Amino acid sequence: MHTHARACMACAPDAPGHVDARAAPLTSASSLCATSFTTSPATRWTTSLARGNPVHDARFADVRHDASTEEYAEEEEVYTQGEEDHFDHPVQFPVGLHWEAKLMGRGAHTRMEPYVQTETYDLENGGSLVFERDLYLVSERLERPPPKFHGVRIHDTPTGEQQWMITADLKGSSEPPISERILFSFKACNWPDGLAHALQEGLARVCGQHIAALRGSRFAYFARHDTMGEPMAPSSHPVLMIHVQHLDLMLHETRKELELTRVHNHRAQMTLAHHAEAIQMLAKDRKSLRLQRAKKDATIRRLREKIRTLEVTVRTQQDQIQELEDEGDDIQGGDDFLSDDNDFEDDEFTDEEDYAFLESEEDGIIPIDVDEDDE
Repeated sequence: MHTHARACMACAPDAPGHVDARAAPLTSASSLCATSFTTSPATRWTTSLARGNPVHDARFADVRHDASTEEYAEEEEVYTQGEEDHFDHPVQFPVGLHWEAKLMGRGAHTRMEPYVQTETYDLENGGSLVFERDLYLVSERLERPPPKFHGVRIHDTPTGEQQWMITADLKGSSEPPISERILFSFKACNWPDGLAHALQEGLARVCGQHIAALRGSRFAYFARHDTMGEPMAPSSHPVLMIHVQHLDLMLHETRKELELTRVHNHRAQMTLAHHAEAIQMLAKDRKSLRLQRAKKDATIRRLREKIRTLEVTVRTQQDQIQELEDEGDDIQGGDDFLSDDNDFEDDEFTDEEDYAFLESEEDGIIPIDVDEDDE
């Protein structure tokens, strides 16, 4: 799929960072992987000129190792170096709404991540992008296969912004003239800028790999990069002298600064996202506490109303009790209903008292005294 790229590369805000050879010299890819440098956000590979094996790409994987970048050391992942036959077969890049497979070393699993869109650009089909014509001509001169470039749009930022994973695949030749494969990848803010960056970097690496074969041609004065992506001293131009070298060094430093800015921006976005999440949680807690407070206030009002109702009931009952006390007899006012000691003495009964109520005259009954002894 052909895509017209913008020519401007220096303004790309997501240009990858590189190793400052003066600040952190590296002797091998293994020493690079063992060092806690700040890495770029992508899986990156390059080709070992000695064995043709993929190694970690320090040119795009690391930024300057100093106090200003030490805090970013844990931001991105460094993927392990593959085996000798890790790239014996061409890398497959799906097109469309599928999955992105990030390549890792033998014995490691393949990690799948969702992405939105993929792009592929093949120089064999021709085009008019920046650096494209020169890269195609130098590849044709060296009898190298036409380079291919792949892009995958991914979501990996805390705010959900989209970035592109750009992969450049410059296959080598196993027949004379023998050339080694060049494979590297990096992140870019968009596909056109990333493609233009990959074209320029691929051209510089091809010129750096074939210095002797390009001697005597105009490509001998082009910017050169080694297998780690570091600038190399090109041949002095008869007219421009080393002006091209100075421009390449400035571009190299600018890209490192842009990478530092991107990393700092990524860290700031992560911090802001964390703060935003904390604010959302606090707002949710505040809302919940407000609801709880409203419920408690409603409960307090209901209980206060109930207390007032009970107080009215108590006063009403007290008034009723007072009215009943005023209308009734006071059984505690005297001693009529109180017992005394005489209540517990035996009564003295007499015959006179027993028959006093009888009126004998009227009934004609004469009382007879009965002697108890006769009985």
